[in-house]
Amino acid sequence: MALALSEAAGEDRAWLAALVVIAGLTLFRFWASAEIGLTPDETYYWLWSRAPAPGYFDHPPMVAWWIWASTTLLGDTPFGVRALSVVAAALTSYAIFATARNLGFGRAASSRAALWLNATILIGAGAILITPDSPSVLFWALAVWVMADIRRSGEGWLWLLVGLFAGLGCLSKYTNLFLGVGAVLWLLADRDARHWFRSPWLWAGGAMAMLTFLPVVLWNADHGWISFAKQFGRISDGGLQPRYVAEFLAGQFGLLNPLIAIFAGIGAWLGARALFVRRGEGEGALAFLFLLCLPLVAYMLVHSLHARVQGNWPAPVYPALVALAVVAASGVSAPLLRSLARLAAPVGIAVSVLVLLYFMAPTPTPFGQKSPAERFVGWSGLAAELEAMMAAEGATWIATADYGLTGELAYYGPGPAQVQQVDERERFLFDRVAAGTTHGPALLVLVDQRSRLGKFRRCFASLDPLGAVDRIGPDGPVATYRVWLARGARPDILDRGCR
Repeated sequence: MALALSEAAGEDRAWLAALVVIAGLTLFRFWASAEIGLTPDETYYWLWSRAPAPGYFDHPPMVAWWIWASTTLLGDTPFGVRALSVVAAALTSYAIFATARNLGFGRAASSRAALWLNATILIGAGAILITPDSPSVLFWALAVWVMADIRRSGEGWLWLLVGLFAGLGCLSKYTNLFLGVGAVLWLLADRDARHWFRSPWLWAGGAMAMLTFLPVVLWNADHGWISFAKQFGRISDGGLQPRYVAEFLAGQFGLLNPLIAIFAGIGAWLGARALFVRRGEGEGALAFLFLLCLPLVAYMLVHSLHARVQGNWPAPVYPALVALAVVAASGVSAPLLRSLARLAAPVGIAVSVLVLLYFMAPTPTPFGQKSPAERFVGWSGLAAELEAMMAAEGATWIATADYGLTGELAYYGPGPAQVQQVDERERFLFDRVAAGTTHGPALLVLVDQRSRLGKFRRCFASLDPLGAVDRIGPDGPVATYRVWLARGARPDILDRGCR
């Protein structure tokens, strides 16, 4: 009796400690989100949020809806733009805790899973950034939580919630379609779960997911399937490129947190092995997590044979991988591995906090290396210089050829109405441009490395060079932009774009 009480007290302490740490990290992330400049992608999504729609060229609409909601309440500040991303990281932490509890991992192990999620570098440092990954990871984790509850309770109506969260995940990022494939694999592989194929609740959940996702399908159908074509046509025709496999694996090893990645690898092996052994409840839980991760990870490996995989793409499976890692860590007996498990959370959290502190006040880097903060810095100064040039030259708008530059100048500069990207106009199907916007002279601003003028000469009557403007970071200039005074914009420039 005394031993049981002692174990219960220990588990309560573990949960309380995790709760305190995650609450502290959440408050710190709110502060960091307000102090760190917005990245080009974030300002681009902020532009989306000014015209909420069922779809956009690059992604489904959830990130725009989130930014619209948070900025409506909190204003168009970096904090207002990012607030829901920070909230989502905290909710995802609870979702993985609840998932682990439903899978029978115990309160201490479940608390460690929540803590370890925040100790991954991708989530720990990236939680302040508002991108499609923020809602994608949250809704994937919520769907997995409910499926784990279905395993535990057998409540059929919960499939409706799974369908809702899965559909909301697909409204966030097309990556979440892989969760449906993983769920089918689990139902096929687990003899105790196969009966759900005969249940109307499972099919009702599938219908719920499709109905939730339907606005994106209808938007794509009305726009020539433009977003589907972009995202599902990513694998290049360049044949095999095996070098990207090593880059992908090394990147994930670092972004997971190398200490956690070791145990995630062991946990994935345990999950795969559980598919082929006589399974008890513990093995079934491992197989469940492994199968839900498998389709997305397998696709990323195949993709890496042909093209580069961006480090954030596998983010939705991080909560489940962390849960597998915790199970693996709890079963090791080697002193070295036990020590690594104890260090995983403090090391990962410390690194993430230090990274965010650096981004808040970046300092010069030694040995001529590029600053990791380059994407965050210098935008307001660049916008101010260009606004001064507009006033001096009598320009009424800014023409760009880069969506990130467009977003940053619109956010920090004269505003969305006066900053227009004049190529790749398919990115701006949502943009309702006022008549007469392009009638006056413009500043044509191009990144130095892409400042070839061929197509732009066909879009303007004249282009007169005005010089170059630098974007300044902690080490000095981080990018140079060439500027021309552009007169006589073609009347259909924002319809057809410069091609």
